[in-house]
Amino acid sequence: MKIGIFFFDLFIFMQIFFFVQPEVSKDFVNCKHCFFQDTPPYLNGLTEQNSVQICQRHRLLNRYFFAINYNSVHRIPYYSAYLIDSFDKGGKRDSFWYLEPQLAGTDPSFHPHIVKDNNQQIYKDSQALNEDYRASGYDRGHLNPSFYHNETKQARQVTNSLTNVAPQVGDFNKGIWNKLEISLYNAMNDSCNFAGAKRYFITGVVPSSGTTIPNGRVNVPDYFWTVMCCDSSGANEPSKKMMGWSAAFIGGNINNSSIYVYTIEDFLNYLAKLLFSSHPKLFADYYVEETKIRNCLFNQTQASTMVNGIIRDNDRFENKSLFN
Repeated sequence: MKIGIFFFDLFIFMQIFFFVQPEVSKDFVNCKHCFFQDTPPYLNGLTEQNSVQICQRHRLLNRYFFAINYNSVHRIPYYSAYLIDSFDKGGKRDSFWYLEPQLAGTDPSFHPHIVKDNNQQIYKDSQALNEDYRASGYDRGHLNPSFYHNETKQARQVTNSLTNVAPQVGDFNKGIWNKLEISLYNAMNDSCNFAGAKRYFITGVVPSSGTTIPNGRVNVPDYFWTVMCCDSSGANEPSKKMMGWSAAFIGGNINNSSIYVYTIEDFLNYLAKLLFSSHPKLFADYYVEETKIRNCLFNQTQASTMVNGIIRDNDRFENKSLFN
């Protein structure tokens, strides 16, 4: 009996450690489907310097879960790009944190599969370790939220890579940022849960100019932000093809923070100032027949309805754009 249990546990171990495989992938060549219109963001002056593109892959399922733009100097992700694929429940949150061995170099001894973080020093130059966060005063703040991927254990597990987290003030992480994540999940479930719809997210940070956790290894971002897009262009029902919407949300990484809500276009102007970036882009523009879809905004009325509903539920959410 014990032998059977041993081999079952070994099988689970192999599923976890030999099938979840990050890929360092220049220009996200293998996971462009994680981006609206297969087009990664352009954040001139930020992601083009000292950053690595990672595609989180499950080999057994032959599936790429999400994309990460990671900076090995600041040891934080600049952003994670992902979709809500399903509103099904079932997956459990993983209790372990994981590292990405491929970031440690091209030495063949560094295998390509995520590994549990036991604070191995061979990885510390390329990424944050679990020990960096212990007693630091900061939470491990997910960019791609674990609970957005409830459908399977594997879908939740890959979000627990330390390349998908950045130092987050506890009050902000557990308070208003958590409220935002729940509100956006519910809004997508209410308005974008129909056949043919796709639900895109990019969650990122604005690095600080020098604030780090106490040991000096990991940058503490000044802001966390999320942009989201309900892409209805592939809807099966013609009446829903232009019922998509988009919006942007940003909050300071401080106690008692507020969330500011923008149209994508207005947010891009704000983000350009924060990042000292020239003409950043988050969602690609394209045409549906004769209609140009700018910044993934399909329907202004729908966007206003959804955004104002989110704001009404949260007294520290502030409308900064013309969501009437």
